[in-house]
Amino acid sequence: MMAEAQQLKLKVLWLKNVLGLAIDQTVIKQSYPLTQYYFWPRTEAWDQLKLELDSKPWLSEKEKISTLNLATDIISHWRTNRNTDGVQKVANNFSEAVFVDLNC
Repeated sequence: MMAEAQQLKLKVLWLKNVLGLAIDQTVIKQSYPLTQYYFWPRTEAWDQLKLELDSKPWLSEKEKISTLNLATDIISHWRTNRNTDGVQKVANNFSEAVFVDLNC
């Protein structure tokens, strides 16, 4: 049996001074915004994403945790590599997320 398709997708704006994080929900190959963008470190983006996910009882705990863990990893990577890594390099390292490149 095939694994269930991922329902949540973390979207990332990788910028020099701020990291934007949002979550989309995919239903039957169609994506819908589940949250707005939250910008770290200007706001507690991780906490805001967690509150939003916790308010959606139809989402599985496993997928909520997986998405928040991915956000944690990306925030940590941004903290140490924001001035050296370009968005394409980071997107290759975190293929589970969708990176929005504003420099195109």
